[in-house]
Amino acid sequence: LVTLSPEAVDSAGIIVDTSGAQPIDVTLELPGEIKLDAEHTVDVRPTYPGRVTTLHLALGSRVSQGQPLAEILSNESLSGYTVSAPMGGTIVARPANIGAAVDLGSVLYTVADLSSVWLDFPVYVQQLGRIQRGQLVHVRATGGPAISTSGTIRYVGPLLDVDTRTTYARVVLSNSDGRWQPGRLVTAVVVIERVTVPVAVPEDAIVRVGTGAAVFRADSSGFEVQPVTLGRSDGTMTEIVSGLERGARIGTRNAFWLKAELEKAAGGD
Repeated sequence: LVTLSPEAVDSAGIIVDTSGAQPIDVTLELPGEIKLDAEHTVDVRPTYPGRVTTLHLALGSRVSQGQPLAEILSNESLSGYTVSAPMGGTIVARPANIGAAVDLGSVLYTVADLSSVWLDFPVYVQQLGRIQRGQLVHVRATGGPAISTSGTIRYVGPLLDVDTRTTYARVVLSNSDGRWQPGRLVTAVVVIERVTVPVAVPEDAIVRVGTGAAVFRADSSGFEVQPVTLGRSDGTMTEIVSGLERGARIGTRNAFWLKAELEKAAGGD
């Protein structure tokens, strides 16, 4: 039993509340990758075969629709012509070199509108049917600055890859601030369903003791350790399968402080 004065409880930031029914998001975490939005990306090619005489813009440059990109000396007419940008965006590739011979299949530039990007993540065989179009996905970066966002699944591939036995799902993310760079690895947290469980507590209320998980039951005499069995969790709320009845008064915030006080008392300090 941990006995504290009201002043000590306030000073430690401990909050006492009642356990009860709570909605919990059932989720799946999957690795994903940010990619160019192919619906807003274009490869710029020559109009006629020839030789590159001028490349106007460097890699990473911003370009407006109709802006000149390259000058080509035509093999047929032996005169020069200009290749212009078919859309505005950012130069994300420039495989051509001045003096290179090019034909209708050669790519001079790739222009992409980076104000939106795709998040693609794999869907494994055992998840087929559980991951569906329209589901909410929380996205967080894995490495680098801690950034996050949310979106909904726009597409789930209908075919499985013959080698990996996976398909993929796609989320279109707004990227007006440019923070989601194509090629970046992320974690996609897919909300499969939202369920309401009879008893749930905040994650901050749960401590680990020698016998497993526990919470601190509160009454007029203090706080007492109550072992519990945990169920589903969405990282914020956790289901209590057994050990705690609905309506019980427990410490719901800074329970780790109560655990520290219990361990001090057990050690005779």
